[in-house]
This record gives sequence, structure tokens and C-alpha cells, in this order.
Amino acid sequence: MYRHSPNPRGIKTNLHRIVLISGLRRGDLAAMTADVLAHGGAGTIIYTGRSKHELQPVIDHINRKYKTVKMVFVTADSGSLTSFREAAHTIKKLGVSIDGFVGFPEVMAVPWSLTEDGFESHFQRNYLCYFLLLNLLRDVMGPRSRAVLVTSSLRNEAPAPTWDDLGFENGENYHCLDGYSQSMLAIILFIKSFAKKHSGSIAAFSANPGNTKTNVQTYVGWEEVKSWLQRKKEAGEDLPVLLQQAPKSLCQGSGAVLRGLLDPELEAQSGAFLDHCQTPKLPHLDFPAGEESAEALWKRSQKLVEPFLS
Repeated sequence: MYRHSPNPRGIKTNLHRIVLISGLRRGDLAAMTADVLAHGGAGTIIYTGRSKHELQPVIDHINRKYKTVKMVFVTADSGSLTSFREAAHTIKKLGVSIDGFVGFPEVMAVPWSLTEDGFESHFQRNYLCYFLLLNLLRDVMGPRSRAVLVTSSLRNEAPAPTWDDLGFENGENYHCLDGYSQSMLAIILFIKSFAKKHSGSIAAFSANPGNTKTNVQTYVGWEEVKSWLQRKKEAGEDLPVLLQQAPKSLCQGSGAVLRGLLDPELEAQSGAFLDHCQTPKLPHLDFPAGEESAEALWKRSQKLVEPFLS
């Protein structure tokens, strides 16, 4: 069902499932995922965003179609780790056990900028905010719960990063698509570490939905793409994988996310990278090969968010 069907609406979830979706946006992959979960019978969807007003069309749509689904909004701005810490505390006060968590990237190929916490924008808004949130919420995630972070395509032979320069020499050596790529690799390796540390309790996956047109992609200008491709060509690298893939609908793209969240057959593969619903081998990122890089990322991230962990 997950591997071949372009329409994942055949899924059925437990009617009492409580799912947390972070990064919900109108007309996007996150909104499609919320719709499919509601269609499948999710009992409660907790969703985060900067403004409930911005998300009201998504909520109204679900409320009209699915009368029994409870929607709960929690304010969270990925550009502020304080905001994410407060969101975690608010969610804990709900007194519920979370069965599933899905986090979506917030930005793609934006110009060089630092967040209010002083971190490169992609690194914090796509990855570090979720490192913090999952570590704060792990004690309210129910037994056999799932966590899925949405990432992007990569080559199977992609090397493990060193994480020596998260800020690209304070922006001097920055390209917007390199910033995005770094955050996507961080997601993949973080999930592998998280899955290992919580083996037997929380299953975790990173998921590439494929070449879907999401709202984060509207930031990318053609000039940025051309300059990035020229850099890749000069470095002797091939055309990026995403540009070789046929476009997918949002419904098709949500299949990989939903498989990670719901497919019982995947439990034994916790930590896997889901690429178009498959689990390819990543020789330099899968453990044990990628474990040193993943552990270095974990330690670096833990130090960065340490002031926000209480």
C-alpha cells in the first residue's frame, strides 16, 4: 500500500491516535498529511505554527470534512528556541500521550541570515528546533510511538559531514542551497541517533517525499539554482538528485511521511531514511559508518540547546 499507491488515503489509523504536526502550512505537504490523517481516523491533531490566523483555512477545511477530529493549536516559531521550549511545555500541560510526531522543514534556500538565537537559519529552523522539541517531548510520547522528520533527496553515497563550520565562516562561504543541504543531512543523522537512543520505545524515521511543490520551495530563485549547479559542476559533482526526479503531487509525496508514521512493518528499521517510501542503503550515513558523525552532531546540538532544555 505504501510502496506503490500514489494515493495514501487508504490508510486507517487508530481512532484514539494523537498526532503532533509541526510546520503546518496552507496548501502544503504538511496540510495534505494532516488531511490524510484526519481521513484515516486520527482522534486529535495538535499543530504548531507562528499564528493560528495563518492556519485557519487548513483548520476550517478539516473541521468541515471530519467532524470528530479535535484540532489543538500551539504557538511555536522555529526561529526562536524559546518559543519551541514554551510550545513543549504547553503540549505537556495537555496531559496527553503523543502517538505520532511529524516535523516539516520551514525554509529552503533563503539568503544568509541568523536567527534570534544566533544560528544559521536553515540549521535552526529545519533541524535544531526539532532536536530541542523531540528531546523535550520524549517522555510524553506513548509506547510504540513514531517520530518522522521530513527531509530531502540525497545521493546514496553521500559522505558523512564533519559539522566543523555550521555557520559557513559567518556567511563568507555561504550558498543558500548548501545551507539547506546541511540541515537536511542533520535531520537524517539526528533521526538515526534518536532511534538508537530510544530503541524499543520510540521508532523514528527521516522521510524524503520526492519532488513535490511545497511552500518552502517558493523561496528558491533560478539564479540561485544556476549558481549552485555551477559550483557542483566545478567540483566535479553530478546533477543533484532532486532535479532528476519526476514531479509528484502533494498526495503522492505524503506517502513516505505516512509510511514512517504508520507502517508496522517498518518498526524493525527504526532510524531509516525513507526515499519514495523505500529504505535505501546509505553506506556512509547508516550506522556504524555514520555513527561518529551523528554522535558529533548530537553532542554539538545538545550543547547549543542546553539553555533551553529545562
